[in-house]
Order: sequence, then C-alpha cells, then structure tokens
Amino acid sequence: MRISCLQYTAEPDLALSESRLYPLLDQAVAARPDAILLPECALFLSSNQSSSRAHALASDAEEVMRLQQYAADHQVTLIVGSLIMNTDQGVKNRTLVIQRDGSIATTYDKIHLFDVDLASGESYRESALFEAGSTPVMTSIAGWTVGLSICFDLRFPALYRHYGLAGADLIVVPAAFTKTTGQAHWLTLLRARAIENGCFIAAAGQCGTTTEGRETFGHSVVFDPWGECLAELSDEPGVLTVDMDLARVQSVRSSVPVMTQHRDFTV
Repeated sequence: MRISCLQYTAEPDLALSESRLYPLLDQAVAARPDAILLPECALFLSSNQSSSRAHALASDAEEVMRLQQYAADHQVTLIVGSLIMNTDQGVKNRTLVIQRDGSIATTYDKIHLFDVDLASGESYRESALFEAGSTPVMTSIAGWTVGLSICFDLRFPALYRHYGLAGADLIVVPAAFTKTTGQAHWLTLLRARAIENGCFIAAAGQCGTTTEGRETFGHSVVFDPWGECLAELSDEPGVLTVDMDLARVQSVRSSVPVMTQHRDFTV
C-alpha cells in the first residue's frame, strides 16, 4: 500500500483550515497513493471549547461533502483523521474513512480523551467537549486490514494489542500532539506500538502554532513492523508518502510470535 500522511496547522476557522488542507491533498494525489491520512481535528483546532462546539459539523455539512467529493473525483481513500462532529450521542472526535467512490465506509470515535494539566501551564479537558467512544474499529483498504485510533489513544497499548490480535496490518494514528508531550514521547510510543504488535504504524500530526497560540509537534511518521522508521517529517507542513509491503507483517510476526504467545490475565 502507498499511504500519504498530511501535516499542517488547522485553525479555529474552517475556511482557513481548508485553504491549507486542499493544496496538500492535491500534492498527495499526484503521487497516486491508495490512501491519504489527515491529522486529528483536520478542519478546526481551537482551545476554546465553546467555539469548537459551535463549529461541530453535521454528517451532511458542506465541509464533509467536499471531502467526499474529493475522494470520488480523485479515486482515493481518505482517512479523515478526525472532525469535531455533532451526533445523536453528542459531540464526538470522529474519524471518517471515505472510500474511493465518496461514500463513508466507517467511522471511529476517539475512546481516550485528553484531560491533563501540564507543568508548562497547558491544560486540556477533552471530556468537557467530547463524548468518548467505546468501540475499536477496523476497516479494509486496498486489501489491508486497518485499525483506527486517534492521538491520546496512543498511550493505551491494550487498544493496539486488540487490533494486533484481530489481524491489523496497519494502525493509523492521526494526532494533534502538543509540542511538550510530543518531544518527550511521540516517536517512542509510535515505534513501540509497531514493534509490540508486528504491524505498520502510520501517524499524521498537526504542526506549528495556531492563531490562538496552541502549539503542536508535527513529526508525521511511518514505522514498519520491525520498528524501522520508513520516513518522517519535521515540524513544517508537508506530505509524507511511503510504500508499505504487506509481506513484511507476516515476516515479522513469524520471527517474533507475540500474537500467538499473547496471554490475558485476570487478578
């Protein structure tokens, strides 16, 4: 599979975010990827929860329909890392997997919500905005089995082991990791998830500083099942396109049989 990971700065302004996203989409499709991965909060990133709630998108919003039309026009699968969306169960941090015909194949709602006070003075309370998801979701893209996750999910290895045991070849990690936590843990956690599950990990992160002063880490990256870094961006906007070999998954899992040796424990 050829995957393109997009990295840019979304803003608390839907139109401005789209103006940054679509040129990168055009750059990505020129490389003819099977799938394009967008970061978390791909069209709206704000520290103001009232503003985020006010700009939550319905499933038939123009912005969503434009993404669907783009996928259909360019015959590419879009993994829309996440959008802030209004649902019957409240506001969700939701991944959309849009197929090559423009239809939405599946959705995933972020399970682990980022509630933290950092030593830097940053404070986040995602649970005050979002209703948490409860269900892992896998989908099929170009013959690959793909597990879906979002940002803070990365710190919870049980979710990734669930996907590994279920046969995931690739797990995607769209994110808006803070610069503080990203510098400390982002690449280490991603590489660990690849190694411990013997699968590819593709991560698309937001980068830069928003007009509100929110700073994200960037460093979109793809790790193979052995933990090798296939390619990585720095902290600037861009497109990361990588070819992944499905045979590599079986080869690594045969060499290090962590799936067949997995044990669950009850205390």
